[in-house]
Amino acid sequence: MIEIEQSAAAQTPRRALFAYGFRPFFLLAGLFAATSPLFWLFIWYGWIEFAPVTMPSLWHAHEMVFGFAVAAIAGFLLTAVPNWTALGPIRGGRLMLLTGMWLAGRVLALMPGESTAPLYAAVDLAFLPLLAAFVAPSIVMRSARRNGVFLVFPAILFVANLAYHGEALDWDVASAAWGVRLAIGVLLVMIAVVGGRIVPAFTIGGMRMAGRPVAIEPAPRLDIVAILSLVVMVALEASGAEDVVIAAAAAVAAVLHAARLARWQGWKAGAVPLVVILHVGYAWLVVGLALKAVAGLSDVAPNTAALHALTTGCIASMILAVMSRASLGHTGRPLVAGRLTVVAYALVTLGAALRTLSPILAPDLPLLGLAGLTWSGGFAVFVAVYWPILLRPRPDGRPG
Repeated sequence: MIEIEQSAAAQTPRRALFAYGFRPFFLLAGLFAATSPLFWLFIWYGWIEFAPVTMPSLWHAHEMVFGFAVAAIAGFLLTAVPNWTALGPIRGGRLMLLTGMWLAGRVLALMPGESTAPLYAAVDLAFLPLLAAFVAPSIVMRSARRNGVFLVFPAILFVANLAYHGEALDWDVASAAWGVRLAIGVLLVMIAVVGGRIVPAFTIGGMRMAGRPVAIEPAPRLDIVAILSLVVMVALEASGAEDVVIAAAAAVAAVLHAARLARWQGWKAGAVPLVVILHVGYAWLVVGLALKAVAGLSDVAPNTAALHALTTGCIASMILAVMSRASLGHTGRPLVAGRLTVVAYALVTLGAALRTLSPILAPDLPLLGLAGLTWSGGFAVFVAVYWPILLRPRPDGRPG
């Protein structure tokens, strides 16, 4: 009786938000993606005046990476690591501290000026090391060989963030633009690693539940070569290689990841939206890499098209896919995407397509605003659907 009462107390609505890492960070990632691009559009069109610590476009890119994407990464790691290691989640006071630090960084990002830049840098830079400190002991103790790479990703992201803030503080380090490009590259490599684990596994599971089982044979050599090709491209870009060399590496990576995606048989998953969006997100990686190759070898497509295919397309879609599925699974709900969730998927995909294609097909049309509204609208729908799921206790009364 005592254990039952304690379990129930741990799952009261007041405490549910900080019962597991995915809850606050998936909610914050969704809210940030639903609002931050709209603020950026107001800046872009000159409707408000805002002078951030770096160029406005770099500030926007930084906040989408270290605000939106890093929040999603935190939610993923704080949820996946306990599953990998069976050592229990980070919850309560430590999770509140981590959440508060992320929020403080976003507030300080809106307070431009030389006087606040050092505090903004200190708080923003502290988040990733604190996240790593919370998850590292479990990984090192139980799954270092398989999952140790997930401690490398935050470390490189920290270096990238240091470069961004270093330019704002006039330190003699790499440029803010270099830091943002490196961070995006790290996110893509992380998606390639995680995608190789979850896309085929979730496809097999989802199709089995739908009564349409598929068989996906492992291809470890292709997986390794494809991931390494992406690592090489990111390393070449970080080292300042010639555009033609980076383009060639991107072309090779596009072919290898297309072969990887084809093996996962996404065309068979049309009736399972939770699976489809994973394939769509990974397809954006192939499209973005192909566009990067084209941009480096010709004038057919600008590099901004490749950039937004990889960011608003690949990174955002994969984040949305993981957040929606994990939120259902870890709160004890059926793994079924409702109609509004499918609407969210469609809006984010459409917004990414508009943002990617506009500089190629219609550079003179005002599609940037429509793309931003559509993309942000998708995440607004996600928040509307998943807000009660993330704030309320599990319906089955179990911890989580």
